[in-house]
Amino acid sequence: MLYKRTEYFRYTFGKPFEAEFRIVVTNGTAKESSPGGCKLLDISPGGAKIFTNFNIPIEGESVRLHLTFTLHEEMIDLQGVIVWKKPYSDGYMYGYDFDEDAAIEQLIVEELKLRRKSEIDS
Repeated sequence: MLYKRTEYFRYTFGKPFEAEFRIVVTNGTAKESSPGGCKLLDISPGGAKIFTNFNIPIEGESVRLHLTFTLHEEMIDLQGVIVWKKPYSDGYMYGYDFDEDAAIEQLIVEELKLRRKSEIDS
């Protein structure tokens, strides 16, 4: 069996939790939309699956999102691109790839460890 070292583990949440996103518009200057609510369904150090009621048009050029959430204690603030979209329940599910940032990847891993430990201790 081949193992791809570049692939990340994926942590699926038992109960999705709240996050906030803003669409990043870049035509000359970077501007952001008003915040929208979403739920994190799963996460890895390199990306996430999110759900929202908003229909974000992804046809044509790639759509950048600014996403903020807290896994355990520290706020995680990152940017990335939507890579796929599927209708789901009463909204849409999106695949979201984070911009590469070793510090953010490490923070996500550490926060997931702390979150899991607190779930076990409860």
